[in-house]
Amino acid sequence: MYDYLTSIGITYLYHANTVKTSCTFLRTGGLLSRGAVEHFGLVQTPQSSDKIDRRYNVWNDIFLDSVDLHGGRFPRQNLYGPVLFKIKLNVLQHPTLPELWVTKDNPTRWYDGQVDSERYMNGIEEFKTLYANGSYKEMITIKNTYGFLPFDSYLEEIILDDPQLRIVSDGRVFFDEAAHALKDAMKSCSYNLDNVTRTRRICNIGCYCRAC
Repeated sequence: MYDYLTSIGITYLYHANTVKTSCTFLRTGGLLSRGAVEHFGLVQTPQSSDKIDRRYNVWNDIFLDSVDLHGGRFPRQNLYGPVLFKIKLNVLQHPTLPELWVTKDNPTRWYDGQVDSERYMNGIEEFKTLYANGSYKEMITIKNTYGFLPFDSYLEEIILDDPQLRIVSDGRVFFDEAAHALKDAMKSCSYNLDNVTRTRRICNIGCYCRAC
């Protein structure tokens, strides 16, 4: 899989989440499945897809995209949260990485009665045929794991959306509070994240996230 993704120009993988859940990842030192966060009694934000994730047995999976969805494909906020982890593709070569599966569509669009071959790519040849650079339906999943996808040497950048919104009643700025929480969480990480780029993404005027 790594060789093919490299051949079609993919060099990074992406995972978006909420500030609260992202702080848990930073303190832990890597991405975790929602099942793992629950299993270890850690903190995460409820997601609208949680019920579906449990129903279709992806609760213990880590999801990765090959494109920054908010950065160019969609003029709206990432529905999973304003924090984006940009991870080097060679994380897929990590020696203890669990089994990789690739979805044919987002599990939120799955339905009862489907078999695995309808939900996931069936082998490397079908993967090469169906998976494209910039894909957003087909997601790489690290299957059934309570382990974490490590940040050490793989985390390239943390991007935090700034829709330039504030709470009118007390003047609190969303971005400032989020950035402060992430910075504090990074200090607790077992890895040294000093070389990780931290990017403030000021969303375009036409971006729907400005209206959230």
